[in-house]
Amino acid sequence: MRSAKSGYGGSDHGHHAMARETKKMFSDWASTWKDVLRGKSLGTDLLSGITVAAVALPLNLALAVVSGLPPIAGLIAGSLGGLIAGALGGATLQVTGPAAALSMMVLGLATEFGPAGVAMATVFTGIVLLSLSALRAGKLAGFVPEAVLAGFTTGVGIKLLDAQLPELLGFNYKVVEIAQMMHRPEWLHDVSWMAAVSGLFVAFLVTTSARFKRFPAALVGIAVVTFVSVYDNWDIERVGTIPSVFPKPSFPALEEDRWLDLLLKATPLALLAGVESLLSARAVDRMAQAKTPHNPNLELFGQGVANLTVGMMSGMPVTGVIVRSGVNVQSGARTRLSSMVHALVLAACVLYLSPHIARIPLAALAGLLCVVGVRLIEVGTFIHLARAKRMQVVAFGLTAAGTVSGHLMMGLVAGLLVAWLDHYLRRDERIESGKIAARHDPNLRAVVGPPKPAFTYVHESERGPEFQKWLSNIRAQVRRAKSSYVHKQANVIGRIVMEEHVHVAAGSSVRADEGAPFFIGANTNIQDGVVIHALKDKFVRVKGDDWAVYVGKSVSIAHDALVHGPCFVGDHTFIGFKAVVHDSIIGPHCFIGIGAVVVGVELPEGRFVPHGTIVDNAEKAAALPPVSEAQHAFNEDVVEVNRGLAEAYVRQGGRSSAPATARRRLISHVRRLDDSAEAGWFPPARTKGRF
Repeated sequence: MRSAKSGYGGSDHGHHAMARETKKMFSDWASTWKDVLRGKSLGTDLLSGITVAAVALPLNLALAVVSGLPPIAGLIAGSLGGLIAGALGGATLQVTGPAAALSMMVLGLATEFGPAGVAMATVFTGIVLLSLSALRAGKLAGFVPEAVLAGFTTGVGIKLLDAQLPELLGFNYKVVEIAQMMHRPEWLHDVSWMAAVSGLFVAFLVTTSARFKRFPAALVGIAVVTFVSVYDNWDIERVGTIPSVFPKPSFPALEEDRWLDLLLKATPLALLAGVESLLSARAVDRMAQAKTPHNPNLELFGQGVANLTVGMMSGMPVTGVIVRSGVNVQSGARTRLSSMVHALVLAACVLYLSPHIARIPLAALAGLLCVVGVRLIEVGTFIHLARAKRMQVVAFGLTAAGTVSGHLMMGLVAGLLVAWLDHYLRRDERIESGKIAARHDPNLRAVVGPPKPAFTYVHESERGPEFQKWLSNIRAQVRRAKSSYVHKQANVIGRIVMEEHVHVAAGSSVRADEGAPFFIGANTNIQDGVVIHALKDKFVRVKGDDWAVYVGKSVSIAHDALVHGPCFVGDHTFIGFKAVVHDSIIGPHCFIGIGAVVVGVELPEGRFVPHGTIVDNAEKAAALPPVSEAQHAFNEDVVEVNRGLAEAYVRQGGRSSAPATARRRLISHVRRLDDSAEAGWFPPARTKGRF
């Protein structure tokens, strides 16, 4: 009887939980649509949508071609799939369209079952995603190990290069055959130099302009190549005819006896489409610093409806895609309207620009896809795993090998089993690491130095040691540019140089009273509760000058972090909430996670210190993984926001605690401090690092 009650109780609890989640999904969806209807960001959303469409158009075409489908399949997927997922999904700033990571699987289906089979697989993908949403399985994506995902994307990148390099060179040799013919230059006579020039120009333009995220380099490059090739009447293979109307919706026609075979082979495609969408949504949340995270089950619902509709329109599978979503965020998108505008612009291209799209050289698209393929190969992750987690690198290799060799399912299963086995065997190590992290106080009371001395009254005649030195430090004026802003509730003392647009928030303490001087580079932000201090007579030497703390340009030091000199923090580095950096050299473009501790080490350029990690020796520093594009973009966003805040506060009339005479001084470069050095600013150094 008790068991029956328990069973009914559990069932009721499950129903209530399901009802709450359904209510939350609808509430989240309605809330985001209210933001759209308010229209406060209408202008920025329209511009963002147009910018994303300029990036997405060539990618959609290229991914359809590499998947063995007509180009219109990619445009249908990007326009209809992007519109539906944008309207219904749970990640408001995510852009949906064909994904490079799925292209090789789609190619396999297209080769075996034809375009109708791909459309059927797309419908099946939609049904699977809707089922996962109904089962509230959105959180399960977090159980897929990083090594397996990295191995899969690496395998896709290699396959992409294998397929597109011959297309770029304009002949039909395979990459293996090219490698075997390298000692015989006769094969060069078979190269179509017009095709090679077309592809290499696009690849060069996309690669060299990667830092300008709002610049549609792929679209511009392909447009230039198309114009020149048409004007000079180059004999080169082109995209070909594209219909200027959308097909009527219909259920894909496929022989009944092939359905089961197709569905079995489309299952991993559907699961990966869901994982790809949710991982991309997580990255978008980080980039946009979303106050409300995406709803994974609602996102699966939106992606499911999108795939179902696209499949009925003879399109190809779609997922949330990180590159186009990143452009959306970087372009200033605020609501889901921007991703919908991107889809509508793509639809307009189908209706009105089909004759021009048909003239695009295939080699130009191959150049773009080669760049995408290279970016999918995660060499940094492989090296990191090889140094720190040997079994994980085996999982990486098995998954990549399975993907490249065409045995995808076998590779994925083998990779997952090895990764999960390693996860099980290292459970004790994880528990111990958790305990260490839990015991560690992010305020660094155990690292800063000797315990706080007991209070005693010191008479004027009983001055402490080096009294005059400390007095000199305290009396020194802060030198900062007019465009920098120091909140009146911040504590900024001593010989400190602040370049343009530095933002020092309320509650922070930048004290150059013991160790001095400090340098804060342009566009750096020091957020609420941050402490910057330094030990006496210990320095880093930067371009010939000695600094107790040197913080480069465009650095973010997040809330409650501690930077204790001697320290060097390279340009474009992010130091997370409550992180601690002491007696260390941090290279440029690093990302230090929440609550991490970095003590007495030198971090190479572009390394990621995971949340809560303690890095206190060279071996740990060398084993750190590389910073991802999403993390780099996140810091850029933080820097941009804080620069804007500094300008706004200055314009509003905010005043700092620094003397007025100091505010009038513009310090734009370190070398202008020569006169200060001559006046005795810099005591003899015991140099920690040299740059």
